[in-house]
Amino acid sequence: MESIITKDLSYTTGSKSILNNISLNVPEGSIYGYLGRNGAGKSTTIKLLLGLLEASDDKIFIQNKSLKQNRTEILASTGNLIESPCFYTKLTVLENLKYLDIIYGKGSKRIDEVLELVDLHNEKKKKSSALSMGMKQRLGIAMAIFHDPKLLILDEPLNGLDPQGIFEMRKLFQHLNELGKSIFLSSHILSELEKTATHIGIIEGGKMIFQGTKNELLSQVEKDVVLKVNHAEKAVSVLQESFSVVQQSPDKISVKATDDKKFNMLLKILIESGIEIYDIESQSTNLEQIFINLISKNHD
Repeated sequence: MESIITKDLSYTTGSKSILNNISLNVPEGSIYGYLGRNGAGKSTTIKLLLGLLEASDDKIFIQNKSLKQNRTEILASTGNLIESPCFYTKLTVLENLKYLDIIYGKGSKRIDEVLELVDLHNEKKKKSSALSMGMKQRLGIAMAIFHDPKLLILDEPLNGLDPQGIFEMRKLFQHLNELGKSIFLSSHILSELEKTATHIGIIEGGKMIFQGTKNELLSQVEKDVVLKVNHAEKAVSVLQESFSVVQQSPDKISVKATDDKKFNMLLKILIESGIEIYDIESQSTNLEQIFINLISKNHD
């Protein structure tokens, strides 16, 4: 079952096309990282998913229900944090949640549960204006999950956080996901999404250029394998018909291996050629490099 589906979703303002036939498939129970450069259309997509902008056609489906036809019901089971958290700065953390409880009527037990979830129980009597940036983000998440939604939609929730704050937010997302919540989040911190996301969607110029699991994305690229051998020049000679290979030094070569099968083939050729291997180092391409490569290919 998909938590979010869009079918050829487009959005135009004036004569400018912002989104062009975006088809999202966000599996239930996933952490879906939505990537794109500034101006690519990430925030517009999120505003459409939350009904803050209206799609011209019935093309957005959340929990298998049409947003156009079931907006109130869908939003009642969705939590969101858009850009920066909104709360009353003159109220304490606890008072903000009590005020929210007037709407949802969940009671003091739920307030305590949420404070524990986001690790703000010890700060509940602090004025929200006195919180650190990381704590303010956690308070924003607390307010987004207060009504126990099935789906969280988060727009750049890591903005402005220091490394400790990013680490704490990552652990929080993973914990919420373990509790059964699907999380759709946009972020420009690619290294963090590499650690957190289960699925990735990449948008460029209003168009989807990749969508799939994180492992599918990472497996698309060639890996550079650096080998220390007893005779680099001979190794280059026996490998060059089957591989892209470069001699780095008298005893080191760099070889591109697309998958485990090619890697095993590489080792077999070297061993059968009598070349001794002293060390192997895999230099895998990370998500940031893949993102840059995909963007570059899209403009070729």
